[in-house]
Amino acid sequence: MGESQARVPIRIKVAEVGEATGELNRLTAPLTVSDILKVLPINGRTVSVQGCISIILGLKRGTEKPVTQVEEGTIAFWPRAMSLCIYPEATRTYDPVNRVGKVTSNLKILRNIRNGSRIIIVAA
Repeated sequence: MGESQARVPIRIKVAEVGEATGELNRLTAPLTVSDILKVLPINGRTVSVQGCISIILGLKRGTEKPVTQVEEGTIAFWPRAMSLCIYPEATRTYDPVNRVGKVTSNLKILRNIRNGSRIIIVAA
């Protein structure tokens, strides 16, 4: 799989806040990313949990190359909560997560999102 096929550009829109861009990376967790791509566009509400912004997807997927330490801007799938998580800052995660991508621009808009904010994630 070529580099261009492995990375899928996305747009992250937060109502009344702004828009960020990112990418999903099939090389980091191919089965999880494939499942997430099937449910795009994601239209949900945010929940702040343990240093991350969580969006419940309802996907049943186990761990895949799990990590417990993430970098600033990491996008990950949290199997226990069946949620997509965006980490505005580097942190140690509550449970193992599957890294699925990263925010590539405008991460600052995601730092102070309130619980219940409308978020839409689409393929760019």
